[in-house]
Formats: sequence, structure tokens, C-alpha cells
Amino acid sequence: MIAISQIQNRPTPSTRKDWSNTFTQNTQRWQQFAATLDFETLHLAPTLIESIKIFQLGEQGEGRTLRALAKQHAQKYNDPTYLSAIQQFIKEEQRHAHYIAKALKANGIEPIEKQWSDGLFRKVRKLCGWEVMISVLLTAEVIAIAYYAALAQASQNPQAKQLFERILQDESVHLKFHGESLSRIRSPRGSIKWNLHRLFLQAVASIVWYEHHTVLSHRFSGYRRFAHYCDTLLVNLI
Repeated sequence: MIAISQIQNRPTPSTRKDWSNTFTQNTQRWQQFAATLDFETLHLAPTLIESIKIFQLGEQGEGRTLRALAKQHAQKYNDPTYLSAIQQFIKEEQRHAHYIAKALKANGIEPIEKQWSDGLFRKVRKLCGWEVMISVLLTAEVIAIAYYAALAQASQNPQAKQLFERILQDESVHLKFHGESLSRIRSPRGSIKWNLHRLFLQAVASIVWYEHHTVLSHRFSGYRRFAHYCDTLLVNLI
């Protein structure tokens, strides 16, 4: 799996234009990776499927609200490359949803269209401004890193493991991208906003553990270990 130290020490692009380039390069790597996937031999463990269905739903979305807020943010800070990077980020999340859905269908499972916690987070995102929106997305990326690390570890099938490890690599980039964006406008560590963000993350982590402990327990011995790991990921970005 990707360790916290590996994520923390990844080179951070110095400008948002670099993030756009990073996403462009990642698209090319995905095209190469996708050509190696064999869905006929990709088997998902039955005990993991219900959790995977819920997480797949969270990866999809058109991102209309996010695009609109990113456009306003880019105009406010005179940074048009940020909007380009956000658009590419949305495409990457949609790519994750597409390939996980394809993996489910290869196992005779149809993706779900609605789920209560996913619906709740979507409503929260739509009701807020740019900063809160990115805070929610950053929280989701922290959870995703812990989740896909556990899912890859839980998957015995080589094709499934490769798919989830590849998605995990993307999520680590997304974490740095959103973390850098927030750090540009927020006060340093210890500020009220960052502390509230950490509390929000812990609340989300409790919900995620309740819904996905069958997967997460393959990597974390209990909720406290999982919550501590997530908190450390966030703190290391500040």
C-alpha cells in the first residue's frame, strides 16, 4: 500500500499549471494501464461487493457545482489553469467509477444508483461555497486512500488488486492537489478552520467505518487505527 510518508514526500507541483500537466500525464498512463486489464479474469470477493458498490457510487458525478465554483475561484485569484485541473480531476473520478462499474458487471453485479450516505454528502457539497466544497472533497480523498489501500490488500485476485492499486495512486495525487489549494487560502496548522476540518473528518470516518468495516478491517485492526490514519493524512497536508 501507499504509506503516509510516501504521500507526504511526493513532489508537489509548484504551480497549478503543473497540476494540469500532472493530470494530463496521468490520463496517458491510464490508457496504457487499461489495455492490460482483463475483466474476464477479474474476480471480486463476494464479501467485499456490497462495500464496493457503495464506494463506486461515490466516485461518479457530473461535477457541475464543482465546475461552477472552480470557475469563480479561478477568476477571483486570476488562475485559469485551476479550472482546467479541476475538470481533469472530475474526469479521473468518473474514470474510477467507470472501471469499478465494469468490474462489478464482470462479476454479474449491477451498480447501485442511490444510497443514503452518498446522497447526504452530495447535498452538503451543493449547499456550500468553494472552500467548504474542497474541504469535503479533501475529506473524501483521505477516506479513499485508506479505503483503496485496504481494498487492494483484501483482494486476492491479481486483476482486481492492480485496479484498486492504480486508483489508489490517483487518490494520493488528488489529496495533494486539494490540500495545496486549501493551504493557499487558509491559516497554518492549528487554525479554527483546520481544527473544524479534523473534527468533520472524524465524523465522516465513523460513518465510513460503520458501512465499510468489512473492507477496512483487512488493513486496520479497529476504528481507532483507521481514524488515526485518516487524521494523520490530513495533518501532514497542513
